[in-house]
Amino acid sequence: MKGPNTHNFLLIGLPSTGKTSFLAALWYAIQQTASQTALVLKKLDGDSAYLNRIRDAWLAFKAVGRNPTDSETFVSMWLKRKDGDEEVHLTFPDVSGESFKQQWTTRQLTISYDKCLTEANGGILFIHPDSIKLPLRIQEVDDLAAMIDDGVAEEMSSPATPTPQAAPVPWDIEKAPTQVQLVELLQFMMKRPSFRPPFRLAIAVSAWDLVAPSKISPEDWVTGQLPLLKQFLVAHRKSFEVGFYGISAQGGKYEGEDIKAMENKQPARRIEIVGNGVKNKHDITEPLQWLMR
Repeated sequence: MKGPNTHNFLLIGLPSTGKTSFLAALWYAIQQTASQTALVLKKLDGDSAYLNRIRDAWLAFKAVGRNPTDSETFVSMWLKRKDGDEEVHLTFPDVSGESFKQQWTTRQLTISYDKCLTEANGGILFIHPDSIKLPLRIQEVDDLAAMIDDGVAEEMSSPATPTPQAAPVPWDIEKAPTQVQLVELLQFMMKRPSFRPPFRLAIAVSAWDLVAPSKISPEDWVTGQLPLLKQFLVAHRKSFEVGFYGISAQGGKYEGEDIKAMENKQPARRIEIVGNGVKNKHDITEPLQWLMR
């Protein structure tokens, strides 16, 4: 149910893009009082057991392994402004990301996700620097073709026994470049009868601590790493109003010196956010606040 002061936001992303870490950190942050967040928990729809499990792993610096039941875990929570009546209904239709991948591989949309799309007027799309499948560029293909041509010419001039040809490897749809799959996810959204532009979309680059040393902005990083996605968003600016964020929900790698540094911090201050109009870099609700604006 959407009232005049209620926003319905959707959190989406392919597998292994940081959604679980974000959710674990969010569940902790909105309930603690040591580090202020602009949004606080009003109520939770469903069982909190899953949220408690991933939160406890987050607090203990343990990676949350992918659970077969995660694809069936539907998370929905209500947040509200600490200083007002405005509310956010936040849903994770599929924490594991398998149903989002399924849209690309089987061209099918789950009923539950379609229902979430019907109600949503904004969302966060997660991208992880370490899970990107890059495209094969034309220059690389040309270089490879030149090497093959030289090799063929050498074989034809040599009386040596010909080398048996390897069987061709069929194309695997799951290995398509990440930016192609993401553009298709957004096109699925646009084609639904319930889609209401402009749809506010926060692009969240997870594990930003891996990128931060380069001193690049989240938007410039997306432009350089996922140019097709950026071009799509620019071309469809009437359909999507976009903000870019870098989010370090864990605070670093769960190993070595990173853990030692994190142990000396109040847990909520492990979280760091950069991007559109961020006022409190430790407030994980910043992207949600931008969506509300």
